[in-house]
Formats: sequence, structure tokens, C-alpha cells
Amino acid sequence: MAISMVIFSFWLRAMQDKDQDVHLQAFDKETQNMLKDALKDPDTVDLRKVAAVIINQSLQDPVFCKEACRVCRVIIQAEAKGDNNTFRGHLLNLLQEEYARREETRENDHKRWIGFVSLICSVFHNIKVGSGPMIALVEPIYECLNRMTKFDAVTHEEEVYCLVEQLHRIGKQLENQNETQMSELFCTLRDCFFIESLTSLSRLLLLNIIEFRAGGWEFGHILTRFFLDHMRPSLRTRAFLLPTLHSPSYLIFWLPHPHPLHASLVTPINPLSRHGLLTQNLGR
Repeated sequence: MAISMVIFSFWLRAMQDKDQDVHLQAFDKETQNMLKDALKDPDTVDLRKVAAVIINQSLQDPVFCKEACRVCRVIIQAEAKGDNNTFRGHLLNLLQEEYARREETRENDHKRWIGFVSLICSVFHNIKVGSGPMIALVEPIYECLNRMTKFDAVTHEEEVYCLVEQLHRIGKQLENQNETQMSELFCTLRDCFFIESLTSLSRLLLLNIIEFRAGGWEFGHILTRFFLDHMRPSLRTRAFLLPTLHSPSYLIFWLPHPHPLHASLVTPINPLSRHGLLTQNLGR
């Protein structure tokens, strides 16, 4: 299990953006031409339309979010050469409109809701204002992540997976902006961990991110050794294939069945403590 948790974390880090060529195959030919023009010379196209096309594609297909941010970043950089920020303004305005109807979106189109959360977090992670993040996105992101901790959300594996993926990717950045809100979010996540109706995958993912933050947004040797020495002998592994949100490939989790972590292993904790469910019992 320790191996699966560590691999999961390294994999998420590996999915972070690198400077690569932008790929536009997700669009039809006409849209590809419009985006290519925007990438070359933003002043020659309707930038609000460009932003709308990119956002809509991301909401329909969360896999595209990473590529969407590459496109947006290149357009913003091209605009900056002319001392302009029109596209960024359109992008934020359209995200705000989508944010305003987020609950309706979640109720009517779950995939679009997950796409929105993935997109807004990707924008925060990849697109900067000067040398810093888009501060305007901090509160909306916290609101969306907190929504994913509600009972009707945390009992859906795809929402838990999305939540954990975003926290692996931007959790440290978000905490730097508002540590109190991050502590409150993780207080809720600890409570969610003990919901009886949680699947073994959801519980593993929550344990993963709780321990990840407790270790300073990384996994330490003590936690890894604990899982290897004390839990692996009791595991009967099964493979769970889950499509990633940023890659067409599949990631294999090796899950315990039944889940071996009993509540008796966990001592009472300060709700706002940075300690995880396991590391506090093992020493740091």
C-alpha cells in the first residue's frame, strides 16, 4: 500500500506541465485554425470566443484541461508582448460565470462539474500574474474543494479522486495563500475518512492526501516503512483501473480488501493539526 501511495504522488507530480508544443487535435479544423491564429497573433481573433471555446472543451473533456492551460498561457504571453491582457480578462470572466452556476452544473452534469474544478485548478497552477498566482481564484477554488467534501460528493469516487488530484497539484500553493482555510478543509477530510459508506478506493485516496500534507506535502520514510512493515502482510491486493484526468493512460492502484486501517489505530487529534492519521502515532 505504501508503494501505491508513493507512486500515486510521484505520478501526480510527473503530470505537472512542462514546456511542450501545444496540441490542438481535440478541436475541429476551423477551431484549430482560429486557435493557431490566436497563438501567433492574439489581436487578429475574437479572444472572448477563443476563451469560450477552450473552456467549453475543458468542461466537456477534463483530460483536455492541461492542454487548455498551455494554450491559454501561450496566448497570454503573446499578448503581454503588446502590453495587453484582454484574453486573461475574458478567461476570468467566463470562469466566473461558470462558477456562479456550479451547483446547477454539478446536479445536471457531473462530468462538466469535475471538468470545471479541474480547469480552475489548472489555471491557478499554470497561469501567473507577474511572478505570482491568480489570487482571484483562491476563494473559488477553496469553495469548490470544500463542496467536494460534502457527503453527497465524497461518496462518489470520481469526486474524491478529483479532489485529491487537485490537492496534490496545488495544495501547497493554496496553503501559502490561506493556511487557515486549508487546515479547515483537512479537518473535514479527516471526518470524511470515517464515513462508513466510503469505498476502499476513496478511503485510500483520502488517507493518501492527509498523510501527504502531514509530511509537508511529501511522503517521508517513516510512513513508507510503516505501510511496508505493518500493513502489507495483511493485504489481499486487487487492481483498480482508474482513468486519469490529465492522461489517456491508466493508473493501477493496489488496494487493501477489506480495508486494514481500523479506527483503533487512530488516536484523537486536534482538528486543525497538521499531523496525519498515521504519522502522529509513529513520530515524525
